[in-house]
Amino acid sequence: MTATIEISGVGKSFGDRTRSVVAIDDISLTIEPGEVMTLLGPSGSGKTTLLRIIAGLEDATSGTVSIDGAPPSTARAAKRIAFTPQSPALLPWRTVEANARLLLDVNKRANTSAGPDPVALLEEVGLGDFRDALPHQLSGGMQQRVALVRAFALGAPILLMDEPFAALDEITRAEMRHLLGRLCETTSSTVVFVTHSLAEAVFLSDRVAVLSARPGRLIDVVSIDLPHPREAELEDTPEFFTLEKTLRHLLHEGTRS
Repeated sequence: MTATIEISGVGKSFGDRTRSVVAIDDISLTIEPGEVMTLLGPSGSGKTTLLRIIAGLEDATSGTVSIDGAPPSTARAAKRIAFTPQSPALLPWRTVEANARLLLDVNKRANTSAGPDPVALLEEVGLGDFRDALPHQLSGGMQQRVALVRAFALGAPILLMDEPFAALDEITRAEMRHLLGRLCETTSSTVVFVTHSLAEAVFLSDRVAVLSARPGRLIDVVSIDLPHPREAELEDTPEFFTLEKTLRHLLHEGTRS
């Protein structure tokens, strides 16, 4: 099961009548079923705000968001959205396996047969031997692997990810994007990924939506025409560098506008 996300003229302001800050302004974008769409922009461009509106966690000030023709709240009520925040947010008293099953345990209405087995996913991401470990016994990268397994195990048709690798060192961050890329190859879910990393945007995406500095406006949508499945060696190719350069120039343009 997949989902289409329609964003039409969305704007968001914070504050009141005396002082208001415009976070995003007049963004329109269609995210196709099964697509990996990255929201790329500098800090303060409203990437997380837009993601939270898509998730139904924030209301837009103007414009609309629909998921398969219905408001995001409908998708949330039907447990069709899995949200991965910047922090792994693991429960310290639950084991790795119990944290991986958390969304399934909490969302009893979810179709537990829709997603892959959490134990099999833990094996796939190299945590099979850590099923009984507690979060404090894991490195930051290992904790993020558990968070990814938790999201994918729900089998939701929409995966929303808010800079999940931002706190990791560069080597671990590269390992995590390669791992996420392999996981995305195994699912038909619609994925929206927020980052300010050019390498993550190019490696993971089918398309990249580039946002300007605040207020966040849509500058361009870039198709990432690279072969699948994507391996780490792809990052050393001229095609990869060319796409990074294209995105970098768009970001610079958005900073000046």
